[in-house]
Amino acid sequence: MIKLVIIDLDNTLYNWVDFYVPSFNAMVKELSRLTGIDEKVLRESFKRVHKKHKTTEYAFSIQELDVLSEINAGLSVREILQKYDSAIKAFRVMRKKTLHLYDGVVETLKNLRSVGRKVVGHTDAMMVPVMLRVRQLGVENLIDGIVAQRDHGIPNGTHPQDVRYFDDPKLYETLIPFKKELEPDFVKPAPEGLKEILLYFDAKPTESVYVGDSLYKDIYMAQSCGVYDVYAKYGRQFNPDNYRQLVEITHWTEEDVKRLLKLKEQDMSPSFSISRFEELIDVIERIESKKYQAKVTRRSEEEL
Repeated sequence: MIKLVIIDLDNTLYNWVDFYVPSFNAMVKELSRLTGIDEKVLRESFKRVHKKHKTTEYAFSIQELDVLSEINAGLSVREILQKYDSAIKAFRVMRKKTLHLYDGVVETLKNLRSVGRKVVGHTDAMMVPVMLRVRQLGVENLIDGIVAQRDHGIPNGTHPQDVRYFDDPKLYETLIPFKKELEPDFVKPAPEGLKEILLYFDAKPTESVYVGDSLYKDIYMAQSCGVYDVYAKYGRQFNPDNYRQLVEITHWTEEDVKRLLKLKEQDMSPSFSISRFEELIDVIERIESKKYQAKVTRRSEEEL
């Protein structure tokens, strides 16, 4: 019996690309209006901040933009945030408009838990923005655990109430019983997070299913650990122009690209593929009836 369902979050439960890029663009447009600085110049400055902190979701990006350092000289963090408040609000407003669960997610999560299966989110995004999305989308009561990167923290002299990502001071006061933060340099397909989940919920790989939208991160990792893998191919259906813009501002390094290319050389064929999230129920029923041929491989930790 499958008792543990582990789910990648971004582009598996919701479309991250098509929410984040429009929200980021709205912020940059308003920031350009406030400062008179060209949007392209601002984007290049954001990219430098993202690369420095190895994330596109760094909460203090505006304060650290080098193209604003001269005009912001002498201002406190609070004064900077007040000065650019309309840009920060533009991001939030667009996020509210564009961040939505895929069809069938709520019903499927309820179905999974109604028969005693545990549901855990697993991501290499940071915990704070992930928790914000989970709460905004209203699924925190349908998830038994979340494993994510440890957040970057708050710089000296900055107060939580001054930070745009800390909208809710009770962010961690949630009913989700298991929350595990991994080191900031953790990225899939490293198996540490998946192993933590299996250990905490006392589940064998053969009692577990992993659902994700990346063949070279989620599916590779699941197969390597002997967990049944399900490819959420609908998660690759995002606006190509949004993805192009994301690449232009991302923190990805040449090493990241080389690692991805190396993984792509592997023969990655998922055991199961779904076109809609609700199809996961049928996949689990097939696994439990043993009417399938799973592509599970065993690799050493050195290979991972």
